[in-house]
Order: sequence, then C-alpha cells, then structure tokens
Amino acid sequence: MNKVVIFFLFILCAIGLHAQETLKADTPKIICKLKVGNTIEFDTKSIKLIKVYGDSRCPSDATCIWAGEVKATVEIYESNTLTATKELIFGAKNINPNQIKELLITDKKTVFGHNINPYPSSKTQIDPKEYYIELLVK
Repeated sequence: MNKVVIFFLFILCAIGLHAQETLKADTPKIICKLKVGNTIEFDTKSIKLIKVYGDSRCPSDATCIWAGEVKATVEIYESNTLTATKELIFGAKNINPNQIKELLITDKKTVFGHNINPYPSSKTQIDPKEYYIELLVK
C-alpha cells in the first residue's frame, strides 16, 4: 500500500513540475510625454520640444491616398548647454511606434522618439500648444 501511495505522489510531483513553464516577459515600456515648450531631463542631459509643424497626416475620420507626416524640432542640452538641434519626422515611413529613432544617450538610459499626438481629425483643428511627443526610455 505504501508503495502505491509513494508511486502516486511521485507521479503528481512529476506532472506538477512538467506543468511549470517559464514565460519570458517583455521589459515594460516607459513612455514620457513632452509638450511643446517643455523640457525633460535625463541625468545631465535634456530634451526640449521647440515646435511641431507641417502636420499633413491623414485625419482619423478620412480616407487618404497618402498617410502624411508631421515634423517636430527638438533641442538637446548637456549641462544646460545646447549641443544639438534635431528635426524629427513622424509618419508611416519615418518615426512611428514600430520604428523609433534614438535621440539621446546617457550613462544609464537611451531615449528614443516614439510617437506624436494628438492625431488629426477633420472635425477639429489642433492648437499647436496641444502637441506632444512620446519618448521611449530604455
């Protein structure tokens, strides 16, 4: 009888161990929003969104032949000194959530241009002050 109980316990343990699967979890994305005129700091470096212009993206409630794009100008600072000015182009063939662009590297982090919002609609006009870029921090 003891041998039967031990055998069943062994089988249960083997099944339990076999059922344990190792799952790989993706590292969570850290997204920072940077509005026009604002600055975000990463250690001694910072990024400032200067302006957003040329928004020719197809409105969300329309059908277009061309997806369009929108441009943004950012300034990169190190220790409060301007080191670079970059033009970012967001759109289907440029920066988008599936195709990011490296903007800034620090000792501990890398910052990428990820997306730009709000997305245009044919019913409302976007106030230039409402625009913000999403930065992916890894």
